[in-house]
Amino acid sequence: MFCTKCGYNAGTAKFCPKCGNPLNPQPVQETPVQSEPVVAQPVQETPVQSEPVAAQPVQSQPVQQFGTQPQADVTPQQQFGTQPQADVTPQQQFGTQPQFNAASQQQFGTQPQFGAVPPVNVDVPRYQAADPMQPQPKKKKKKWPLVAVILIALAAVITAVVIVVLPKLKKELSPTKQAVTAIKNVGASLEDSVDKLFNNLGTNTVSDKNEISGTFKFDNMTVNGESYSKYVKADSIKYDIQTDTSLQKAAGDLKLQNGSTELLTVSFYTDGSTVYFKIPELFTETFSMSVDQIAKDTDIDSSFGYSFDMSDISSYLSVLNSGDFSQYKEPAKAAAKALAKGIDAFADACQYGKNDSLTYKSDNGDIEVTEYSVTVTEEAVKAGVNAAIDALYADTTTSTYMSMLTIAGVTQDSLKKEVASSIQGMDPVTFSMYVNKDDAIVRISIDNADVNGNSNGTIAISFVGKDNISDYVVIEANADDTNMKFTVQNADNRSSVAFDMKQGSEYMKMALDCSLSGSTVAINNMSIDMNIDDVKANMKITGDYSQKEFSSMKYSTSSFSNPVNVDKMTSAQQTALVTEFVKNSAVFKKIISDDLYKQLFSAALSGN
Repeated sequence: MFCTKCGYNAGTAKFCPKCGNPLNPQPVQETPVQSEPVVAQPVQETPVQSEPVAAQPVQSQPVQQFGTQPQADVTPQQQFGTQPQADVTPQQQFGTQPQFNAASQQQFGTQPQFGAVPPVNVDVPRYQAADPMQPQPKKKKKKWPLVAVILIALAAVITAVVIVVLPKLKKELSPTKQAVTAIKNVGASLEDSVDKLFNNLGTNTVSDKNEISGTFKFDNMTVNGESYSKYVKADSIKYDIQTDTSLQKAAGDLKLQNGSTELLTVSFYTDGSTVYFKIPELFTETFSMSVDQIAKDTDIDSSFGYSFDMSDISSYLSVLNSGDFSQYKEPAKAAAKALAKGIDAFADACQYGKNDSLTYKSDNGDIEVTEYSVTVTEEAVKAGVNAAIDALYADTTTSTYMSMLTIAGVTQDSLKKEVASSIQGMDPVTFSMYVNKDDAIVRISIDNADVNGNSNGTIAISFVGKDNISDYVVIEANADDTNMKFTVQNADNRSSVAFDMKQGSEYMKMALDCSLSGSTVAINNMSIDMNIDDVKANMKITGDYSQKEFSSMKYSTSSFSNPVNVDKMTSAQQTALVTEFVKNSAVFKKIISDDLYKQLFSAALSGN
């Protein structure tokens, strides 16, 4: 018997002497057995049946593998299905290890491989058992659709964890971090805001010589129930005004119109000390007045505390020249950066409490927010101020300016001590803060009682813009019986401002709405509605204006030859002017109503 593991001829031993492999006969696997023994018949190129076939004795021929293909040129061929008859030599039991005469069998060192024949002596019969036919396995269904479903479900779970679970978990683990970040984001935006401001000033050069022109149309003007249209036919003013702030000069025209018809024109020129003007529809003479006298006649001194002077305006506007203004860009950015550091330190030192998530119903729609309570302490204010001061002195761009304070006797330490002294003993102040999903502040409100214990109400500021939260800002203040609201909106080249104030039964409402198209600004609405001190008034104006730089002024002193000095008119001059005014009074018929005209000129026309 040959060893099935190493091929050694072990004779009749039960275990292989070489490798120890058991040599007990093995059952035939999945091989059908005929019920009756079959004697091998010689086959002449007959295809082999589909049943498993055992190896045949070969006379000097290579052994052919059986099972699927017919064997050709093999003589004789024996088909085995059961044990061969006793008279068949050599004898082999199909399904067990073949038995061989040890004297005539060549020994093998390794197990013969399927389809290969080990070398044999040509005069020694050689047998090899063919491997039994294995049944074809059933074709398995593809598992890719199931795998794809599993992967999609897994991706959905991961997405849900990243988008929904982790942010919520983050907020739960650090419930006040969003509030701190929101306050710090305010400081982070300062430097960018300053940069944008200076860039805009650089592209829109501010000139000393500007010409502004446009129209104001009176859509409505009512005082205590009476409309101006009852007395005045003119409904608009057209203007074209030039100003040269470097030379303190101005000139222009003001025209009173009814529709597009020009009714009355006032042309003027000033050199900063004297105003020259003329009204050609009424007078052939030109006139002059002292600027100081105009200020006295209109009580500008008592109202504003200083006299009118074009040089003041010139000094203020001169710094807006883009060439000079650009030199302050880097220091302004450094100052904003220092202030941002102060805000960061302030935010870290405040105390926080997280309240509920809610829907804030703003003037610009509903916003999902989280409410926090923020407590500002004396230490928080000191931390923020000290950090900003340190940053201003540390930055070489701003340290030069800070050294000017040192010359004046104010040092870095003394400045900190001054601030600390001014807030010493400050009571903690708590305010409410709404923060959206982008860690931006939507609303801040504070109870007046926390600031001033003698008043009730709140002070609040809201940032509710859609694309940029600062595009829509609302400031509100309520104290006792006084309510105030100030709103600023910017969107799509359109800006609007609204102010509402109410105290008891009295109120005032003002609004301005403008839109930009090219270089022209359209005044869509400029209105006042008020009821104060028993005076009820309602006014609405629309119009437009545009601005450009001019090269030469349209009027000068020579345009107003031999002017009459209004401050020093003689009696003869006064009489001549009254006569000319009455002579040209028909002009007023186009300006004022007939009833008003009769009232004003009846005495003059009658000669009384």
